[in-house]
Amino acid sequence: MRFSRVYKETVLDSSFENWKKLLSHYFRINQAHLLMLARTEILPKSLVVEIARALSELENEKIDEKLPDGIEDLVFLIERKLSQKIGIEKAGFLHTARSRNDIDATVFRMCVREKLIEVAEELIGLVEKLSEKAKRNVRTVLLMYTHGQPAQPSTLAHYLLSLAFDFLEVLEGLISALRVVNLCPMGSAAITTTGFKIDRKIVSDYLGFFEPVENSYRAIVTSHWINMALNPLKVLASDLSRFAQDVLHKASCEVGIFNFPDELVQISSIMPQKRNPVVLEHLRIRSSVSFGSFNAVEVAFLNTPYQDVNENGDFVLFKFSDGAEVLKQALQLTKEIIEKMTVNEDRVRELAFSTGSTATELADHLVREYRISFRQAHQIVSEYVKSGMRYDSLVENFEKLTGKRFTLSPSQVEEMLSVENFVRVRQVMGGPGEKSIEEMLQSFEDRFQNGKHQIEKVKLFIEESLGKLQDDFASLIFSRS
Repeated sequence: MRFSRVYKETVLDSSFENWKKLLSHYFRINQAHLLMLARTEILPKSLVVEIARALSELENEKIDEKLPDGIEDLVFLIERKLSQKIGIEKAGFLHTARSRNDIDATVFRMCVREKLIEVAEELIGLVEKLSEKAKRNVRTVLLMYTHGQPAQPSTLAHYLLSLAFDFLEVLEGLISALRVVNLCPMGSAAITTTGFKIDRKIVSDYLGFFEPVENSYRAIVTSHWINMALNPLKVLASDLSRFAQDVLHKASCEVGIFNFPDELVQISSIMPQKRNPVVLEHLRIRSSVSFGSFNAVEVAFLNTPYQDVNENGDFVLFKFSDGAEVLKQALQLTKEIIEKMTVNEDRVRELAFSTGSTATELADHLVREYRISFRQAHQIVSEYVKSGMRYDSLVENFEKLTGKRFTLSPSQVEEMLSVENFVRVRQVMGGPGEKSIEEMLQSFEDRFQNGKHQIEKVKLFIEESLGKLQDDFASLIFSRS
């Protein structure tokens, strides 16, 4: 069949370029399917061995640079090449009890599970870095902001663990997504399976899937397998972009509480004084672009019929793949940022004092020490901050509003307002106090090790399955026909 030049160049040729990147998955499917046809005795051993040997030769040969005229896609190209080796009357038996539909769906799931595991491994490396740095910075003070304004002192450990728990939830989301993605469509054929007595589980096991998709129509038409994988990736991209924006704010000259080494800074070509931590902007760009790629995949399925449609094809798949690659870059940049950024603690103390960011603890102390209501204490301390933190104003407002004598000395008030005291007394679960951070680290570590183990387990399961496939296929090639 001769296709329109525009259609061939726009659709078929570009699709062929995509498929060449998926060749290894396609050959693994051929091997697993052929082994299944042999074990179920649908094809005679002698024919299976001959096809297997020809397939092995083909895998080591260079695939055409361009899709030949009259050939629709990779499946037909490989079938033609196989026919040239052993004849069409034999080569055609490989396609017994299968369709491009279930082949495509299986290849795409193999690609997506691979990308999910790669992202998960990058994320695990980042989370380990966050945990390590948090452990080293339990006492490193940091000023937290709300609504873009100085709010309260905390610690770098407290800040980093907040991120780490967010990323841990994403890791757990990726594990859940893998349970949906890693199901095998093979054996569904076009949509209704086949009249041949195939064994779908044999193919599923060889290809490293947990099990076959339970409904053959669903195996071909569903978009859940990829859309449910998008959610944790989009959440992660959003988290990374928010982190980049927050650190950019804290690293600005006006704030100046995060510093970066020269190796992560670029200078202006004209302004000698400029130090631009553009690594943060590159993180933000990649977070946004990856989010856009994932969003494009999700949007592609809107208002499409619940059928086998090209939205389930390679064009959309490679949007997903591109997004995953860019997201991996974002994770690598974040790891570098976490490892090398430092806190200017002197600037933290300066800002905390000048903005009254520790005033909440003074109000709390007045409640505990003098048994007044928090609302009264809030009013007293608010007036104190407005006065420029004058001690005489604090005494006057306190005694006027409560009718009690103020007994704290200026040095005691100063100690009460120190960032170290502010952090030290916050030992409630989830707070920045040392005891709380230690408990948080332990809770985090248990969950993280479990998530890390789950990813390693899935990866090992797939590798061992594919390893068995290779061994059994090699045995088939070298067996007597």
